[in-house]
Amino acid sequence: MKFTRDEGEDRQAILHIEVEEDRVEKHLQRAHQKVAARINIPGFRKGKAPRNIVEQFVGRDYLLEEAMETLVPEAVGVAVEESDIPSTHTPPRVEVTERDPIVKIDATVALPPVATLGDYKKLKFDDELEVVTDEQIEEQIAQIQESQATWDPVKRAAKLGDLLVITSKGLVEGKEFANVEGGEFLAEAGSMNPVPGFAEQLKGMKEGGSKEFDIEIPADYPNEEFAGKTANFNVEVAEVKKKELPKLTDALAASLGEDFKTVAELRTRISDNLEAQAKDGLRRSLEEKIVDALVEGAEFEVSPMMIEHEAEHVLEDQQRQLAQYNIDFQQYMQGIGKTTEDIVAEAKDSAELRLKRMLVIDTLAEDTGASVSDEEVAAEIALMQETPQYANENLDTDEARDAVQRILRRRTAIDSVIDVTHKPKAAKAKAKKSTTAKKKPAAKAKAKPAAKKKPASSAKAKSSSKDAKSKK
Repeated sequence: MKFTRDEGEDRQAILHIEVEEDRVEKHLQRAHQKVAARINIPGFRKGKAPRNIVEQFVGRDYLLEEAMETLVPEAVGVAVEESDIPSTHTPPRVEVTERDPIVKIDATVALPPVATLGDYKKLKFDDELEVVTDEQIEEQIAQIQESQATWDPVKRAAKLGDLLVITSKGLVEGKEFANVEGGEFLAEAGSMNPVPGFAEQLKGMKEGGSKEFDIEIPADYPNEEFAGKTANFNVEVAEVKKKELPKLTDALAASLGEDFKTVAELRTRISDNLEAQAKDGLRRSLEEKIVDALVEGAEFEVSPMMIEHEAEHVLEDQQRQLAQYNIDFQQYMQGIGKTTEDIVAEAKDSAELRLKRMLVIDTLAEDTGASVSDEEVAAEIALMQETPQYANENLDTDEARDAVQRILRRRTAIDSVIDVTHKPKAAKAKAKKSTTAKKKPAAKAKAKPAAKKKPASSAKAKSSSKDAKSKK
């Protein structure tokens, strides 16, 4: 098969393809078999008419058009492969320019996009690591106590915050409304269940007591049938329960099933977790800022075909998400007051930004020479397999390892930029103070040994496992 290549604009190449006669003949024969099997020719059973008869019956142009359905994709695929154009997973745009006597095809192929980065080393970010406070630790402790709380029966009058076992019958203009038969009800202040004010009416009731009261249903109540009307309730209380929070003891800490045995160890674990969350949050914030800055400062060459193809995926994702909630896409557009053209334009903008963000990170990985060892990839996959999302996934494949390696390379590249550009205010103030101290000869202080740098762990290199999955 013959082909020539022209360089087009916008990172696209045009392949001019001439298909050899033998290949055309092979697909014409396939077309004959398909056509013969679906048409009735007098004197022949379906699929048994010879090719010359079928061609006379339907015409050579018809048979050739049928052959094009398989011939064109095959010829274009072979030409792209032999031209050594790297794959962008974007379908070529194809035009058949001649059918007879020689099949000629023009295929426009998207080339890999290119980004030229600005001087990212001049970027400076002074974001500070959030300091873990005693209040945050105590808040976590309180949540643990809440999760271990019990509800104990009491004989006193109900208070807001108590749990009541009630039977409630509500009527609105003779129609049943929010009935409960021996159910538990948490009497929280400001509760909207079943209507505002219901919980407050239970305050002061005792076990075995009953009460009848009316409540005005708000005009904006979701069920329009009852909105703005008066509900009459008859409530009987079978039991009143008070929340009992467990005391903060070593026994409570040990009962949580972790490897700590004392409250002190529990507080340390909580502090460590909060600090890890703060570090992770700071890194994610810096990554967003760095990628935004890289996109803003870069020059791009991206094929419009790639953007359109990516936009199709964006629209498919939107439609799939809406379908999960049984929402029709056309109704959705009408609801938000947008046209198909508006939605498509937004999808293209989103697709272009998504492509550019990924492109600058991959270009950064090349520029910085970011590399990841096989051991780091294996460790990351082991971490992923421990999560429910990937517990049953087979990640022991070349594709999965390549995807994880790409993700870790991107993260390594971002980390290298963070090391250069992140200059927190606290560190600046400390450096300034240290410089000032050097000017005072009397202020000779014993220097503390530098803390050992922690080895790059799998946790630090933990990737967006969703990306890894999508690359499979």
